[in-house]
Amino acid sequence: MSRVDASESAGANPALWYTRCPLPTASAVAIDQGILQRSFEQVGVQVQSLLSTDDPKVRQSHFDHGVRNLFRQGGNIPPIWSRSRGADTCVVGISVTREYQAIAASATGSIRAPGDLRGARLALPRRVGAAIDYWRAMCLHGYESALAVAGLTLSDVELVDLPVQESYIDAPVGGQGKNMPLWGGPSRARRQQAELIAFVRGEVDAFYASGALGLQMVAMLGAREVVELGFDPDPKVGANNQVPNILTVDRTLALERPDLVARYIAALNEAARWARAHPDEAARSFAREIGAPEEWLPAAYGDKVIDSLPLALDDDAIAALDAQAAFLRRHGFIDSAVSIEQWIVAEPLALANQEIFQA
Repeated sequence: MSRVDASESAGANPALWYTRCPLPTASAVAIDQGILQRSFEQVGVQVQSLLSTDDPKVRQSHFDHGVRNLFRQGGNIPPIWSRSRGADTCVVGISVTREYQAIAASATGSIRAPGDLRGARLALPRRVGAAIDYWRAMCLHGYESALAVAGLTLSDVELVDLPVQESYIDAPVGGQGKNMPLWGGPSRARRQQAELIAFVRGEVDAFYASGALGLQMVAMLGAREVVELGFDPDPKVGANNQVPNILTVDRTLALERPDLVARYIAALNEAARWARAHPDEAARSFAREIGAPEEWLPAAYGDKVIDSLPLALDDDAIAALDAQAAFLRRHGFIDSAVSIEQWIVAEPLALANQEIFQA
């Protein structure tokens, strides 16, 4: 993959970039509370958000990792996709934050349980021109998991294609806070516009919803929750783009400057400890990131969301990434297989856990 020369290559003091998805993450707290900035100021290294530039190629790096020395925490589909296309990245930490995921249908209709989805029309949005259509993949994965509960497959339903013209990342907006995520309120509100309109018009029978915004949509429509996936006792049922979420970075930086990558991980884990001690303030950070009222957080991410923030490299989370990569390959979202085991570089996490990096 070609790389945008938006930062220096790994060296004595490379400039670092960061980005994250609108989820409850340690990154959200570390950025909001200045923990990340302060940590790197100690060693004279600049860290800056992709949001600080108007260059669309740099901003698009949230999906394709097109700039050097970029840290990204968030959903796993775009990083797996970019890795499959040759991006020289690595996974250095994983967090598993449960997230509300459901298939919803009309409260007055006949679809009441997963088995009733046989023959149903399921909304499947498609971002026209998107290099990696992560939301389409999320919906499809959610449907596959829900149907499997009833012993059904995707061949038992009708997938209704819904073209969407709007791109995933907003154009720069004047006065936009440099620490905010790449998504503004209007684009977040329109994330499921196509599904909502098709559902109201009666063109589809059911749709996939996730997170706080998904809960709001189900409540607004007065829809019936056919099956909830995110908090199923079997974690494999709820595995999707955002579960688990991963921290990726340039492999060159991780191998040549593991101290800097370890410092980044340590700052995030320090933020996770801070969040445990200040849960109300952390909740406000999460609500700003997600673009939803705080009252939706427990239902959307569980009562133990604060405990899920630290980064690790647990076997179960790695297995979930393996399954996700296989899903993406099976459904044509990626053309080449991705070895999760070969993608992981564990040294920075081990270094971050040493006493020298502890606050």
